[in-house]
Amino acid sequence: MATSSSSSSSPSPPFQLPNIHDNPAGWGPSTVPSFLTQIPYAPFSKSDRLGKIADWNAPNDFSGPGGPSSFGGSGGAAGANQESTYRNPRRNMRLGPEAFGTGTASAFAFSVLAADDEASFSVVDRAQSTSKRGSGYGAPFGRSSRGRGGFGRGGFGFGGRGGGAGGRGGFGAGGFAGRGGFRRRYGGYGGYNDRPQRIRDSSVQIGPEWKVMEEIDFPRLNKLYFQVDEPEDLAAFGSTFFYEKTYDRVSTKSDKSLQQFDRTFVNITPSADPVLQEFAKDISGPCVFATDSILSTLMCSPRSLYSWDIIITKYDNKIFLDKRDGGNFDFVTVNENAAEPPLEADKDGINTPTALAQEATIILHNYSQQVLKSSERYALGAANPFEDYASDAEPIAPGIYRYRKWDLGDDITLVARTTLDAAVSGAPAGTGQVAESEVLVPESSPVPASEVLFANIKTLSEFDSRAPGAGGAPDWRQKLDAQRGAIMATEIRNNGNKLARWTTEALLSGADQIRIGFVSRVSPKDRNRHAILGSAVFKPKDFAQQMNLNAGNGWGILKTFIDLVYKYEDGKYVMVKDPNKPVLRLYSVPASAFEEEELEAGEAGAGAQE
Repeated sequence: MATSSSSSSSPSPPFQLPNIHDNPAGWGPSTVPSFLTQIPYAPFSKSDRLGKIADWNAPNDFSGPGGPSSFGGSGGAAGANQESTYRNPRRNMRLGPEAFGTGTASAFAFSVLAADDEASFSVVDRAQSTSKRGSGYGAPFGRSSRGRGGFGRGGFGFGGRGGGAGGRGGFGAGGFAGRGGFRRRYGGYGGYNDRPQRIRDSSVQIGPEWKVMEEIDFPRLNKLYFQVDEPEDLAAFGSTFFYEKTYDRVSTKSDKSLQQFDRTFVNITPSADPVLQEFAKDISGPCVFATDSILSTLMCSPRSLYSWDIIITKYDNKIFLDKRDGGNFDFVTVNENAAEPPLEADKDGINTPTALAQEATIILHNYSQQVLKSSERYALGAANPFEDYASDAEPIAPGIYRYRKWDLGDDITLVARTTLDAAVSGAPAGTGQVAESEVLVPESSPVPASEVLFANIKTLSEFDSRAPGAGGAPDWRQKLDAQRGAIMATEIRNNGNKLARWTTEALLSGADQIRIGFVSRVSPKDRNRHAILGSAVFKPKDFAQQMNLNAGNGWGILKTFIDLVYKYEDGKYVMVKDPNKPVLRLYSVPASAFEEEELEAGEAGAGAQE
């Protein structure tokens, strides 16, 4: 009783109503306490899914450690806790946030140091997990990827036998890495393009006094376009022979040996061309002088990989585009555009880019003379202007030099020397070019001029289909007769720049045909003996479409280049293709540059004439 009396007499705890802040203008408190002013407001929406007050298991992103694996896989232990909340029961995939963040940690990332420290804290599971064989990358699309080869035998191979290391049949019979797949084919986990980069040398040594005026990358050149009218023929000189059509029937079973000819092949630079010099005196106003080989190199520059250079001389509104003697314009490249071009460090020394270019140039010169009929001559009234470069031991190679003029707009004229290698008989009467061009009327011809077509003769050479740098080309002796189209497609891929230049030269010269001979070594280890295995003939315009060559883009590149040079003062410049980047650079050089090379070349030419 005493205890009960004492308990009843104790005072009751005080009860005090809380202070309620009424906000008649809206929902929520009207004022914010001072200790809450630095806490940011977390946005929300009424459509948000309301769950727990603090969901510590919510992931930071859709995938990652602890979350479900790609394509709806099993994921980790942490991800399993929240799968039941966010998993769509009809699909084996998790639903993402609905609006504004819905419980994600990023919506409550306070800008205080303590919050950053907590966000960077994570628990790492050091226990080694054992994966079941064949699980791959989370068994994509349920069970369809189990078994031998991902999406089926020969399929993509992310899952299947071997799992992530590649199933049988993944990525082409070997999966991603298993059974001779990605790792064996491309060398470990380095990737397909993880090959050592090739460092090429520049075609010309850049002097310390050279000044960079412009730098143009190839993607910009690919967007250019310019259309020109039909050219005007100014003059034509020289003579050539008719093509021997029996070489059209040559095959791998009836091949012919390539003979050697002692001829002088003239490729005079424009500033030394006596005909172009006369035109420079007669033509008034801005004018550009060049050759078809120089123009084609510039117009097809986005396809080039090797370095090249053009010397530009500007004076009195005249521009001469010149080449250096013994430079890249005097040789033919081999497999320049192949995925793996020829190596400089060839153990035999006969399959290097320089050795192959010299060999291909000799093959081209000999083949272009062997396929001509020496008894049937197509001669113009004007003699060859370069007869002075010939000798008794080495007469000058036949050819017709056709000088043409184009209007480039803005009162700029282009005059170029183009070349026609051979005459071809058998054209329907009245379809030849002679009826359209007076300068091509012959002084003597065994065939009526109205039935004559003109052709440029080129060659493709095979050195060794199994050697490095062959570009994956098949053996011509086994495939050329039955699969000539496939071989030609491979050559377009491996020698795209060379073939594009030849096609552009044919379009500039107005040739009716491009005749290409297929020449191979008699033995892969012997670079001195060759055999003719076949030939092919193309129309320049059709061949340009076949290799996706846009003539308007080439004229746009040339027009942009000429307008660029005309912006600068008179002087000497050099356009250089970067040896390792798809970039063209225009340098301003001293007037005395290359004078020593020109002097040495002149002395060598004088010695040859004596």
